[in-house]
Amino acid sequence: MAEIIPYRFYRDPTNGRTFSLFTSWKTPDAVLVEEGFTIRWLDGTQGCGRKPFATIEEAEAYLKKLPKNFSGMHALGS
Repeated sequence: MAEIIPYRFYRDPTNGRTFSLFTSWKTPDAVLVEEGFTIRWLDGTQGCGRKPFATIEEAEAYLKKLPKNFSGMHALGS
C-alpha cells in the first residue's frame, strides 16, 4: 500500500534555491527541510507530479481517488 511521508528536500539558506532529495549535487551549505507531505508508492517512487500536500488529510483524500491497485507514478507512462 502507498505510504504518506514527509516531503523532504534541500534548501540553500543563502539564496533559497531548492534541490531534490535525490540530487547528485547541491550547494555545500544546503540544509535538509521537511515541508508538507508526499506519497511513497509501492514501486519505490515518491511524489505525485504536483506540489506537496499541506496536510496528511489532503494526501489521504488524494489516495482515496486513485484505483485500488495503483502501484506508482510509472503506471501513468512516459
